[in-house]
Amino acid sequence: MNVQQIFDHAAADYDRTRRQLVPDFDAFYGTALELIPFPRDAHFRVLDLGAGTGLLSALVLEVFPNATFTLVDLSVEMLDKARQRFIHQPGFEYEVRDFENQSLVGAHDVAISALALHHVEPANLQSVFSKVHKVLVQGGIFINADQTLGTTPANEQKYSQAWHRDIRVQGASDADVLAAVERMKVDKTATLEDQLAWLRTAGFVDVDCWYKNYRFAVYSGRKA
Repeated sequence: MNVQQIFDHAAADYDRTRRQLVPDFDAFYGTALELIPFPRDAHFRVLDLGAGTGLLSALVLEVFPNATFTLVDLSVEMLDKARQRFIHQPGFEYEVRDFENQSLVGAHDVAISALALHHVEPANLQSVFSKVHKVLVQGGIFINADQTLGTTPANEQKYSQAWHRDIRVQGASDADVLAAVERMKVDKTATLEDQLAWLRTAGFVDVDCWYKNYRFAVYSGRKA
């Protein structure tokens, strides 16, 4: 199956398993929220790239209730789950879009993404970053919470061992682990160093990594 088919199939259980399958869930997502440079009552526009079921947007909405959102994803089933989540919430738009191969549109103050861009071919990731940069307003920020590849095969093995250990501690079932491993077969993860370099080449400034736990990292860049 391709990425779209895998995540269409996973849509029903995706949110249920996030806390089990993402070690240090609160710090991982919490760091992404802390990087949004607005007061809680601010009105601003958010682009959620690879939004899936809308989990990250829901977390942002909890902190910033006046924000408006555009959720973009390749998976129709995932976005249908997001629509159900926000059915009574104004200020949400949804776009089924292959952002690896298609342009992004609009003007946004904040672009966010969580556990999505590691499905982009590394050779195309800088292009995706450039597309994000183009649709951000001046001073806008891009925040990515995602997976990274170990800098060596030995380090990648340590990442894998730590992930399997931690998700078992967090209560992941055999079925959930098997499903996650199946989805990971289409991962195309790049090293953190490469991702930060591509972000700078795409035009972002103030690029930095703010959180890292083995393969899980949160980094950001600003459009000058």
